[in-house]
Amino acid sequence: MNLLHFTYNLLGTGAGLSLVAPLWLRHKNHPNERERLRQRMGYYPSGIRDALGNGPRIWLHAVSVGEVGVAAAIADVLMAQAPRCRIAISTTTRQGLAQAQARFKGRVPCFYAPMDLVGPTGKALEMVRPHVLALLETELWPNLIIKAHRMGTRIAVVNGRISSRSIGRYLRIRPLIRMALDHIEAFSMISGSDAARIESLGADKKRIAINGNAKFDSPDPLLGDHPAKARAWATELYGLMPDNPVFVAGSTRDPEEPIVLEAFAQLLRQFPRAVLILAPRHITRSHQVEQYLREKGLNWQRRTQLNGMAGGRTCPVVLLDTIGELNATYSVASFVFCGGSLAPKGGQNLLEPAVWAKPVMYGPSMEDFADARRLIEAAGGGRTVHDASQMAAVAGQWLRRPEQAQAAGRAAREAIISHRGAAQRHAAVIARLLNAAGA
Repeated sequence: MNLLHFTYNLLGTGAGLSLVAPLWLRHKNHPNERERLRQRMGYYPSGIRDALGNGPRIWLHAVSVGEVGVAAAIADVLMAQAPRCRIAISTTTRQGLAQAQARFKGRVPCFYAPMDLVGPTGKALEMVRPHVLALLETELWPNLIIKAHRMGTRIAVVNGRISSRSIGRYLRIRPLIRMALDHIEAFSMISGSDAARIESLGADKKRIAINGNAKFDSPDPLLGDHPAKARAWATELYGLMPDNPVFVAGSTRDPEEPIVLEAFAQLLRQFPRAVLILAPRHITRSHQVEQYLREKGLNWQRRTQLNGMAGGRTCPVVLLDTIGELNATYSVASFVFCGGSLAPKGGQNLLEPAVWAKPVMYGPSMEDFADARRLIEAAGGGRTVHDASQMAAVAGQWLRRPEQAQAAGRAAREAIISHRGAAQRHAAVIARLLNAAGA
Protein backbone atom coordinates (compact mmCIF):
# COMPACT_ATOMS: atom_id res chain seq x y z
CA MET A 1 0.00 0.00 0.00
CA ASN A 2 1.58 3.30 -1.08
CA LEU A 3 1.35 6.55 0.87
CA LEU A 4 -1.57 7.87 -1.17
CA HIS A 5 -3.64 4.74 -0.63
CA PHE A 6 -2.68 4.68 3.06
CA THR A 7 -3.81 8.30 3.51
CA TYR A 8 -7.10 7.58 1.70
CA ASN A 9 -7.78 4.65 4.03
CA LEU A 10 -6.73 6.56 7.14
CA LEU A 11 -9.09 9.44 6.39
CA GLY A 12 -11.88 7.18 5.15
CA THR A 13 -11.72 4.85 8.14
CA GLY A 14 -11.75 7.74 10.58
CA ALA A 15 -14.71 9.39 8.89
CA GLY A 16 -16.58 6.09 8.47
CA LEU A 17 -16.18 4.95 12.05
CA SER A 18 -17.19 8.35 13.42
CA LEU A 19 -20.44 8.19 11.46
CA VAL A 20 -21.53 4.64 12.29
CA ALA A 21 -22.93 5.32 15.77
CA PRO A 22 -24.83 8.52 14.83
CA LEU A 23 -26.31 6.82 11.76
CA TRP A 24 -27.32 3.75 13.76
CA LEU A 25 -29.08 5.93 16.35
CA ARG A 26 -30.72 8.01 13.64
CA HIS A 27 -32.15 4.91 11.98
CA LYS A 28 -32.94 2.89 15.12
CA ASN A 29 -36.68 3.05 14.35
CA HIS A 30 -36.24 2.45 10.60
CA PRO A 31 -35.41 -1.23 10.01
CA ASN A 32 -34.85 -0.78 6.26
CA GLU A 33 -32.24 1.91 6.82
CA ARG A 34 -30.61 -0.11 9.62
CA GLU A 35 -30.28 -3.08 7.26
CA ARG A 36 -28.82 -0.81 4.61
CA LEU A 37 -26.21 0.45 7.08
CA ARG A 38 -25.40 -3.12 8.20
CA GLN A 39 -24.80 -4.27 4.67
CA ARG A 40 -22.77 -1.21 3.73
CA MET A 41 -20.54 -2.00 6.71
CA GLY A 42 -20.03 -5.51 5.32
CA TYR A 43 -22.53 -7.54 7.37
CA TYR A 44 -24.54 -9.46 4.79
CA PRO A 45 -27.25 -12.13 5.10
CA SER A 46 -25.86 -15.62 4.50
CA GLY A 47 -28.52 -16.22 1.86
CA ILE A 48 -26.73 -14.00 -0.64
CA ARG A 49 -23.71 -16.31 -0.84
CA ASP A 50 -25.98 -19.37 -1.00
CA ALA A 51 -28.05 -17.84 -3.80
CA LEU A 52 -24.99 -17.45 -6.02
CA GLY A 53 -24.34 -21.18 -6.10
CA ASN A 54 -21.68 -22.60 -8.41
CA GLY A 55 -20.49 -21.30 -11.73
CA PRO A 56 -18.68 -18.26 -13.10
CA ARG A 57 -19.61 -15.21 -11.00
CA ILE A 58 -20.14 -11.66 -12.25
CA TRP A 59 -20.73 -8.76 -9.86
CA LEU A 60 -22.51 -5.80 -11.49
CA HIS A 61 -22.34 -2.70 -9.31
CA ALA A 62 -24.92 0.02 -9.96
CA VAL A 63 -25.84 3.09 -7.90
CA SER A 64 -29.56 3.73 -8.07
CA VAL A 65 -32.64 3.19 -10.22
CA GLY A 66 -31.19 4.40 -13.54
CA GLU A 67 -28.05 2.28 -13.31
CA VAL A 68 -30.09 -0.75 -12.23
CA GLY A 69 -31.95 -0.56 -15.53
CA VAL A 70 -28.61 -0.69 -17.36
CA ALA A 71 -27.42 -3.57 -15.17
CA ALA A 72 -30.62 -5.47 -15.95
CA ALA A 73 -30.24 -4.98 -19.71
CA ILE A 74 -26.63 -6.23 -19.59
CA ALA A 75 -27.50 -9.09 -17.24
CA ASP A 76 -30.27 -10.27 -19.58
CA VAL A 77 -27.74 -10.53 -22.42
CA LEU A 78 -25.17 -12.34 -20.25
CA MET A 79 -27.71 -14.86 -18.91
CA ALA A 80 -28.95 -15.60 -22.42
CA GLN A 81 -25.46 -16.06 -23.86
CA ALA A 82 -23.82 -17.75 -20.85
CA PRO A 83 -26.56 -19.48 -18.82
CA ARG A 84 -23.96 -21.00 -16.46
CA CYS A 85 -22.85 -17.60 -15.18
CA ARG A 86 -24.06 -16.38 -11.80
CA ILE A 87 -24.79 -12.67 -11.49
CA ALA A 88 -24.97 -10.50 -8.38
CA ILE A 89 -26.28 -6.92 -8.38
CA SER A 90 -25.30 -4.28 -5.85
CA THR A 91 -26.69 -0.78 -5.43
CA THR A 92 -26.05 2.15 -3.13
CA THR A 93 -29.56 3.53 -2.63
CA ARG A 94 -32.70 2.01 -1.14
CA GLN A 95 -34.65 2.92 -4.30
CA GLY A 96 -32.04 1.16 -6.40
CA LEU A 97 -32.20 -2.03 -4.35
CA ALA A 98 -36.01 -2.05 -4.48
CA GLN A 99 -35.88 -1.64 -8.25
CA ALA A 100 -33.33 -4.45 -8.62
CA GLN A 101 -35.35 -6.82 -6.45
CA ALA A 102 -38.54 -6.02 -8.39
CA ARG A 103 -36.78 -6.42 -11.73
CA PHE A 104 -35.13 -9.79 -11.03
CA LYS A 105 -37.79 -11.32 -8.76
CA GLY A 106 -35.36 -13.50 -6.83
CA ARG A 107 -33.44 -14.82 -9.86
CA VAL A 108 -30.39 -12.73 -8.96
CA PRO A 109 -29.10 -11.87 -5.46
CA CYS A 110 -29.30 -8.13 -4.83
CA PHE A 111 -27.55 -6.31 -1.99
CA TYR A 112 -26.12 -2.98 -0.90
CA ALA A 113 -22.60 -2.18 -2.01
CA PRO A 114 -20.07 -1.81 0.80
CA MET A 115 -18.64 1.51 1.91
CA ASP A 116 -15.23 1.90 0.33
CA LEU A 117 -13.40 0.94 3.53
CA VAL A 118 -10.93 -1.92 3.91
CA GLY A 119 -13.15 -4.13 6.09
CA PRO A 120 -16.51 -3.80 4.31
CA THR A 121 -15.06 -4.18 0.80
CA GLY A 122 -13.13 -7.28 1.87
CA LYS A 123 -16.25 -8.89 3.35
CA ALA A 124 -18.32 -8.14 0.26
CA LEU A 125 -15.68 -9.53 -2.09
CA GLU A 126 -15.28 -12.65 0.05
CA MET A 127 -19.04 -13.18 -0.07
CA VAL A 128 -19.41 -12.81 -3.86
CA ARG A 129 -15.95 -14.07 -4.93
CA PRO A 130 -16.45 -12.61 -8.43
CA HIS A 131 -14.50 -13.65 -11.49
CA VAL A 132 -15.48 -10.30 -13.04
CA LEU A 133 -16.41 -7.05 -11.29
CA ALA A 134 -18.24 -4.65 -13.63
CA LEU A 135 -18.64 -1.10 -12.36
CA LEU A 136 -21.42 0.82 -14.06
CA GLU A 137 -21.00 4.39 -15.22
CA THR A 138 -18.79 6.34 -12.77
CA GLU A 139 -18.40 4.01 -9.80
CA LEU A 140 -14.65 4.35 -9.22
CA TRP A 141 -13.98 3.14 -5.67
CA PRO A 142 -10.24 2.65 -5.00
CA ASN A 143 -10.45 0.05 -2.20
CA LEU A 144 -13.01 -2.09 -3.98
CA ILE A 145 -11.02 -1.98 -7.21
CA ILE A 146 -7.62 -2.63 -5.66
CA LYS A 147 -8.81 -5.45 -3.35
CA ALA A 148 -10.72 -7.11 -6.18
CA HIS A 149 -7.62 -6.99 -8.39
CA ARG A 150 -5.51 -8.56 -5.64
CA MET A 151 -8.02 -11.42 -5.45
CA GLY A 152 -7.50 -12.11 -9.15
CA THR A 153 -10.83 -10.58 -10.20
CA ARG A 154 -10.99 -9.05 -13.70
CA ILE A 155 -12.42 -5.53 -13.54
CA ALA A 156 -14.27 -3.43 -16.12
CA VAL A 157 -16.08 -0.11 -16.26
CA VAL A 158 -19.17 -0.61 -18.43
CA ASN A 159 -21.59 1.96 -19.81
CA GLY A 160 -18.86 4.28 -18.59
CA ARG A 161 -19.69 7.93 -18.20
CA ILE A 162 -17.61 10.82 -16.87
CA SER A 163 -19.78 13.93 -17.04
CA SER A 164 -18.54 17.48 -17.48
CA ARG A 165 -19.83 18.14 -13.95
CA SER A 166 -17.86 15.31 -12.33
CA ILE A 167 -14.54 15.54 -14.18
CA GLY A 168 -13.38 18.45 -12.02
CA ARG A 169 -13.90 16.47 -8.80
CA TYR A 170 -11.96 13.52 -10.16
CA LEU A 171 -9.10 15.71 -11.38
CA ARG A 172 -8.63 17.06 -7.86
CA ILE A 173 -7.76 13.53 -6.71
CA ARG A 174 -6.25 12.39 -10.01
CA PRO A 175 -3.25 10.50 -8.52
CA LEU A 176 -5.59 8.32 -6.42
CA ILE A 177 -8.02 7.76 -9.29
CA ARG A 178 -5.16 6.93 -11.66
CA MET A 179 -3.87 4.33 -9.23
CA ALA A 180 -7.33 2.70 -9.21
CA LEU A 181 -7.64 2.91 -13.02
CA ASP A 182 -4.36 1.02 -13.42
CA HIS A 183 -6.13 -2.05 -11.98
CA ILE A 184 -9.02 -1.93 -14.49
CA GLU A 185 -8.66 -4.01 -17.64
CA ALA A 186 -11.45 -2.59 -19.79
CA PHE A 187 -13.23 0.74 -20.09
CA SER A 188 -16.41 0.30 -22.13
CA MET A 189 -17.53 3.92 -22.44
CA ILE A 190 -20.73 5.54 -23.66
CA SER A 191 -19.32 8.24 -25.95
CA GLY A 192 -16.15 9.78 -27.33
CA SER A 193 -16.25 12.58 -24.75
CA ASP A 194 -16.55 10.01 -21.94
CA ALA A 195 -13.59 8.13 -23.40
CA ALA A 196 -11.52 11.32 -23.57
CA ARG A 197 -12.33 12.20 -19.96
CA ILE A 198 -11.44 8.77 -18.56
CA GLU A 199 -8.18 8.91 -20.53
CA SER A 200 -7.43 12.35 -19.04
CA LEU A 201 -7.75 10.75 -15.59
CA GLY A 202 -5.06 8.22 -16.44
CA ALA A 203 -6.81 5.27 -18.10
CA ASP A 204 -4.75 3.36 -20.65
CA LYS A 205 -6.00 4.37 -24.11
CA LYS A 206 -5.52 0.81 -25.39
CA ARG A 207 -8.09 -0.43 -22.86
CA ILE A 208 -10.78 2.09 -23.84
CA ALA A 209 -13.65 1.34 -26.25
CA ILE A 210 -16.78 3.35 -27.15
CA ASN A 211 -19.87 1.14 -27.06
CA GLY A 212 -22.86 3.45 -26.63
CA ASN A 213 -25.47 3.93 -23.91
CA ALA A 214 -27.21 0.80 -22.60
CA LYS A 215 -29.92 2.96 -21.05
CA PHE A 216 -31.47 2.87 -24.52
CA ASP A 217 -31.86 -0.90 -24.02
CA SER A 218 -34.34 -0.74 -21.15
CA PRO A 219 -37.37 -3.04 -21.61
CA ASP A 220 -39.80 -1.77 -24.23
CA PRO A 221 -43.06 -1.00 -22.38
CA LEU A 222 -45.13 -1.08 -25.57
CA LEU A 223 -44.45 -4.76 -26.28
CA GLY A 224 -46.86 -7.55 -25.37
CA ASP A 225 -49.76 -6.92 -23.01
CA HIS A 226 -47.77 -4.65 -20.67
CA PRO A 227 -49.03 -1.30 -22.04
CA ALA A 228 -52.67 -2.26 -21.70
CA LYS A 229 -52.13 -3.55 -18.16
CA ALA A 230 -50.13 -0.46 -17.12
CA ARG A 231 -52.72 1.96 -18.52
CA ALA A 232 -55.61 0.07 -16.95
CA TRP A 233 -53.84 0.05 -13.58
CA ALA A 234 -52.93 3.74 -13.68
CA THR A 235 -56.28 4.88 -15.09
CA GLU A 236 -58.22 3.08 -12.38
CA LEU A 237 -55.83 4.06 -9.59
CA TYR A 238 -55.84 7.76 -10.46
CA GLY A 239 -59.52 7.90 -11.42
CA LEU A 240 -58.79 9.29 -14.87
CA MET A 241 -61.38 10.04 -17.53
CA PRO A 242 -60.79 10.74 -21.24
CA ASP A 243 -61.17 14.48 -20.60
CA ASN A 244 -58.42 14.56 -17.93
CA PRO A 245 -55.13 15.84 -19.39
CA VAL A 246 -52.35 14.30 -17.29
CA PHE A 247 -49.12 16.14 -16.46
CA VAL A 248 -46.51 13.79 -14.93
CA ALA A 249 -43.50 15.46 -13.33
CA GLY A 250 -40.99 12.69 -12.65
CA SER A 251 -37.98 12.56 -10.33
CA THR A 252 -38.16 16.21 -9.31
CA ARG A 253 -35.56 17.77 -7.04
CA ASP A 254 -35.64 20.80 -4.76
CA PRO A 255 -36.40 23.60 -5.77
CA GLU A 256 -38.21 22.30 -8.87
CA GLU A 257 -41.56 21.46 -7.25
CA PRO A 258 -42.63 25.12 -6.74
CA ILE A 259 -41.86 25.77 -10.42
CA VAL A 260 -43.89 22.74 -11.52
CA LEU A 261 -46.78 23.75 -9.25
CA GLU A 262 -46.80 27.30 -10.60
CA ALA A 263 -46.86 25.96 -14.17
CA PHE A 264 -49.70 23.60 -13.27
CA ALA A 265 -51.68 26.42 -11.62
CA GLN A 266 -51.36 28.41 -14.85
CA LEU A 267 -52.41 25.36 -16.85
CA LEU A 268 -55.50 24.78 -14.70
CA ARG A 269 -56.88 28.17 -15.73
CA GLN A 270 -57.02 26.93 -19.32
CA PHE A 271 -57.65 23.24 -18.67
CA PRO A 272 -59.60 22.89 -15.39
CA ARG A 273 -59.83 19.09 -15.73
CA ALA A 274 -56.03 18.68 -15.80
CA VAL A 275 -54.35 16.34 -13.31
CA LEU A 276 -50.79 16.60 -12.01
CA ILE A 277 -48.95 13.50 -10.79
CA LEU A 278 -45.87 14.76 -8.99
CA ALA A 279 -43.07 12.28 -8.21
CA PRO A 280 -40.17 13.63 -6.11
CA ARG A 281 -36.85 11.91 -6.76
CA HIS A 282 -36.63 11.09 -3.04
CA ILE A 283 -39.94 10.23 -1.39
CA THR A 284 -38.49 11.22 1.98
CA ARG A 285 -39.09 14.78 0.76
CA SER A 286 -42.85 14.26 0.54
CA HIS A 287 -43.55 16.44 3.60
CA GLN A 288 -41.54 19.29 2.08
CA VAL A 289 -43.44 18.97 -1.20
CA GLU A 290 -46.74 19.02 0.71
CA GLN A 291 -45.70 22.36 2.20
CA TYR A 292 -45.16 23.70 -1.32
CA LEU A 293 -48.65 22.48 -2.24
CA ARG A 294 -50.15 24.26 0.78
CA GLU A 295 -48.36 27.48 -0.14
CA LYS A 296 -49.69 27.26 -3.70
CA GLY A 297 -53.24 26.56 -2.46
CA LEU A 298 -53.58 23.31 -4.43
CA ASN A 299 -55.49 20.30 -3.11
CA TRP A 300 -53.66 16.99 -3.23
CA GLN A 301 -53.71 13.36 -2.17
CA ARG A 302 -50.80 11.03 -1.60
CA ARG A 303 -50.64 8.00 -3.87
CA THR A 304 -50.63 5.75 -0.78
CA GLN A 305 -53.97 7.26 0.28
CA LEU A 306 -55.64 6.05 -2.92
CA ASN A 307 -55.39 2.33 -2.08
CA GLY A 308 -58.90 1.04 -1.49
CA MET A 309 -60.24 4.56 -1.10
CA ALA A 310 -63.94 4.95 -1.89
CA GLY A 311 -64.24 7.29 -4.85
CA GLY A 312 -60.48 7.25 -5.54
CA ARG A 313 -58.79 10.46 -6.56
CA THR A 314 -60.75 13.62 -5.81
CA CYS A 315 -57.96 16.24 -6.02
CA PRO A 316 -56.15 17.74 -9.03
CA VAL A 317 -52.73 16.77 -7.68
CA VAL A 318 -51.43 13.33 -6.67
CA LEU A 319 -48.12 13.12 -4.80
CA LEU A 320 -46.44 9.87 -5.84
CA ASP A 321 -44.94 8.62 -2.57
CA THR A 322 -44.15 5.04 -3.60
CA ILE A 323 -41.09 3.37 -5.14
CA GLY A 324 -41.21 1.61 -8.49
CA GLU A 325 -44.49 2.96 -9.92
CA LEU A 326 -43.31 5.98 -11.89
CA ASN A 327 -42.59 4.07 -15.09
CA ALA A 328 -46.10 2.60 -15.28
CA THR A 329 -47.55 6.01 -14.41
CA TYR A 330 -45.92 7.46 -17.53
CA SER A 331 -48.34 5.30 -19.53
CA VAL A 332 -51.23 7.70 -18.83
CA ALA A 333 -49.29 10.95 -19.22
CA SER A 334 -50.28 13.50 -21.83
CA PHE A 335 -46.77 14.93 -21.45
CA VAL A 336 -43.88 14.66 -18.98
CA PHE A 337 -41.42 16.92 -17.23
CA CYS A 338 -38.12 15.22 -16.30
CA GLY A 339 -36.71 16.53 -13.04
CA GLY A 340 -33.19 17.22 -11.86
CA SER A 341 -32.86 19.54 -14.85
CA LEU A 342 -34.08 22.95 -13.65
CA ALA A 343 -31.95 22.40 -10.56
CA PRO A 344 -28.26 21.93 -11.50
CA LYS A 345 -28.35 18.16 -10.93
CA GLY A 346 -27.51 16.85 -14.40
CA GLY A 347 -31.03 15.64 -15.19
CA GLN A 348 -32.97 12.44 -14.61
CA ASN A 349 -33.93 9.60 -16.92
CA LEU A 350 -35.90 11.01 -19.86
CA LEU A 351 -35.67 7.67 -21.69
CA GLU A 352 -38.47 6.06 -19.68
CA PRO A 353 -41.22 8.50 -20.74
CA ALA A 354 -39.77 8.80 -24.24
CA VAL A 355 -40.02 5.05 -24.89
CA TRP A 356 -43.67 5.28 -23.80
CA ALA A 357 -44.02 7.72 -26.76
CA LYS A 358 -44.62 10.73 -24.50
CA PRO A 359 -43.43 14.24 -25.37
CA VAL A 360 -40.96 15.41 -22.76
CA MET A 361 -39.85 18.69 -21.22
CA TYR A 362 -36.72 19.28 -19.20
CA GLY A 363 -34.60 22.12 -17.89
CA PRO A 364 -31.18 23.15 -19.21
CA SER A 365 -29.18 20.91 -16.82
CA MET A 366 -29.22 17.58 -18.67
CA GLU A 367 -25.51 16.78 -18.63
CA ASP A 368 -26.01 13.22 -17.40
CA PHE A 369 -28.36 12.46 -20.31
CA ALA A 370 -26.81 14.73 -22.92
CA ASP A 371 -26.77 12.11 -25.69
CA ALA A 372 -30.42 11.17 -25.14
CA ARG A 373 -31.43 14.82 -25.01
CA ARG A 374 -29.68 15.54 -28.32
CA LEU A 375 -31.37 12.59 -30.01
CA ILE A 376 -34.85 13.37 -28.72
CA GLU A 377 -34.60 17.10 -29.33
CA ALA A 378 -33.28 16.61 -32.87
CA ALA A 379 -36.23 14.32 -33.59
CA GLY A 380 -38.70 16.92 -32.28
CA GLY A 381 -39.73 14.88 -29.24
CA GLY A 382 -38.42 17.12 -26.48
CA ARG A 383 -38.35 20.75 -25.40
CA THR A 384 -36.08 22.68 -23.03
CA VAL A 385 -37.83 25.00 -20.57
CA HIS A 386 -36.29 27.45 -18.12
CA ASP A 387 -39.14 28.50 -15.84
CA ALA A 388 -42.80 27.99 -14.95
CA SER A 389 -44.11 30.27 -17.71
CA GLN A 390 -42.24 28.37 -20.43
CA MET A 391 -43.33 25.04 -18.93
CA ALA A 392 -46.99 26.14 -18.92
CA ALA A 393 -46.70 27.53 -22.47
CA VAL A 394 -45.26 24.30 -23.91
CA ALA A 395 -47.80 22.19 -22.00
CA GLY A 396 -50.65 24.39 -23.22
CA GLN A 397 -49.44 24.11 -26.80
CA TRP A 398 -49.35 20.32 -26.58
CA LEU A 399 -52.83 20.16 -25.02
CA ARG A 400 -54.39 22.52 -27.58
CA ARG A 401 -52.83 20.50 -30.38
CA PRO A 402 -52.94 16.86 -29.24
CA GLU A 403 -51.97 15.56 -32.67
CA GLN A 404 -48.76 17.60 -32.42
CA ALA A 405 -48.05 16.20 -28.96
CA GLN A 406 -48.66 12.64 -30.15
CA ALA A 407 -46.31 13.15 -33.11
CA ALA A 408 -43.64 14.52 -30.74
CA GLY A 409 -44.08 11.48 -28.50
CA ARG A 410 -43.71 9.07 -31.41
CA ALA A 411 -40.60 10.92 -32.56
CA ALA A 412 -39.09 10.65 -29.06
CA ARG A 413 -39.77 6.91 -28.98
CA GLU A 414 -38.37 6.26 -32.46
CA ALA A 415 -35.19 8.17 -31.60
CA ILE A 416 -34.60 5.89 -28.61
CA ILE A 417 -35.54 2.60 -30.29
CA SER A 418 -33.20 3.29 -33.20
CA HIS A 419 -30.20 3.52 -30.88
CA ARG A 420 -30.52 0.22 -29.06
CA GLY A 421 -27.82 -2.44 -28.96
CA ALA A 422 -25.25 -1.01 -26.54
CA ALA A 423 -26.11 -3.59 -23.86
CA GLN A 424 -24.93 -6.34 -26.21
CA ARG A 425 -21.59 -4.61 -26.73
CA HIS A 426 -21.01 -3.93 -23.02
CA ALA A 427 -21.96 -7.54 -22.20
CA ALA A 428 -19.41 -8.74 -24.76
CA VAL A 429 -16.66 -6.88 -22.87
CA ILE A 430 -17.65 -8.65 -19.64
CA ALA A 431 -17.85 -12.02 -21.40
CA ARG A 432 -14.34 -11.53 -22.80
CA LEU A 433 -12.97 -10.87 -19.30
CA LEU A 434 -14.85 -13.89 -17.99
CA ASN A 435 -13.18 -16.07 -20.60
CA ALA A 436 -9.80 -14.53 -19.80
CA ALA A 437 -10.36 -15.44 -16.14
CA GLY A 438 -10.76 -19.08 -17.20
CA ALA A 439 -14.22 -19.25 -15.64
